[in-house]
Amino acid sequence: MKLSSTIVIVSIVGLLAFTNPKLDNYEQHIHQVITQEANKRDDVTRALGTLFGGVASNFIASSTMRNNYVLFSTYDSNLGNQHLKFVGILGNFFQISQSHS
Repeated sequence: MKLSSTIVIVSIVGLLAFTNPKLDNYEQHIHQVITQEANKRDDVTRALGTLFGGVASNFIASSTMRNNYVLFSTYDSNLGNQHLKFVGILGNFFQISQSHS
């Protein structure tokens, strides 16, 4: 029974490590968020989001601090007077805090 428990634990740890998102994945996530938010707005905002979403997400990612904990990562981004914190795990991103300066 001990061997099977060890195999399960090693498999879970391996899965978490393998699916720990990189900074490039975070940039793609931010680009999707920008695009989705722009699409909720008027036509001009939608067009600007499409045109400049990639530039904005690149800028945000370049100013983001990633802390890699092997099994998951945290991402701290400052957007003007807002501070956003995400956790990346299993290839997904979850916002865990947002504060205003």
